[in-house]
Amino acid sequence: MTDIIVKVLLIMLVLLAFAVPGFVLRKTGHVHADSLYSVSNILLCFAQPMLIIKAFAVDPVPPDGATLLNFLWVFLFSVAAIFVTFGASELCFCFMKGEQRRKKDILVFAGTFSNCAFIGIPFVDMFTNGDAEAMMYVTVFTVAFNLLLWTLGAYLITQDRRQISFKKALLNPCTVGSVIGFVLFLVPQINIFNMEAVAELQQIAVYAGGMTAPLSMLVVGVRVADLSPRALFGDGSIYLASGVRLVLSAALTYVLILPFKLTGVFSEAPYVLLAPVIAMAMPPAASVVAFAEKLDGEKQLAAAAYANGTLLSVLTLPVAMLLVSL
Repeated sequence: MTDIIVKVLLIMLVLLAFAVPGFVLRKTGHVHADSLYSVSNILLCFAQPMLIIKAFAVDPVPPDGATLLNFLWVFLFSVAAIFVTFGASELCFCFMKGEQRRKKDILVFAGTFSNCAFIGIPFVDMFTNGDAEAMMYVTVFTVAFNLLLWTLGAYLITQDRRQISFKKALLNPCTVGSVIGFVLFLVPQINIFNMEAVAELQQIAVYAGGMTAPLSMLVVGVRVADLSPRALFGDGSIYLASGVRLVLSAALTYVLILPFKLTGVFSEAPYVLLAPVIAMAMPPAASVVAFAEKLDGEKQLAAAAYANGTLLSVLTLPVAMLLVSL
């Protein structure tokens, strides 16, 4: 029990350590807020897709019918978890009406969507010591996440159905990276990242994917530097959003998978059930800030909800991981 708590705390401290340089560089004027757009594009269009490809292509589990069926189950659990959490978020913020609608949309978004990729995948990588099966299942979660992000998420921020983009849901870099990784997984004969003869090529996916966690946490540091203590810690509604994101969402997801866990259906592949719970226990998605800026939402509130939830996750993730490990 103590070992799990200590391990998770150390992982979160490692991740947050990368936020410190971002905070210092922003406060000293060496980094400008405008530069975050470029960093975010590097994360979204290069680092994260390569991290997804790494999960599927570098030392993957053997492709067989059982694994493919497990992928489908993880996908279904993930979609269900996100929708259930969305419903819970709507209920938690139903008291916000009229002029507070734009604020409510940001908070519901922050409560619904987790940082399953930028933090979730590196977290699982470190927590499981690079377990290929765990990495692949949490990556499947990100596929469901991205499909709903560009549809439900875009609508949440704007309340405009025209912003729902199935094209972006299918053609965004992370979905494309998932397709590439899945193809390499299914056809190992063309998987250049897992061939002994050219083993050095693995480093392309390993190093590029490894950029994800440091860059995303640097962005957190810059965001925190731009917020006043009052904006970051003085709004009670942000704590409610963090509670939904960090506690309620993981609890609801655990309830969803509990009947399957009790019956031992996936006893030989436990991360089929655990991956969605772990992914839903992550802090708010960085996309809440990007979407608010791109689609003219409440930018400062989005940044505060993102940073607040990320900081508080240091306290909640050890408990969440302890419970799912029982």
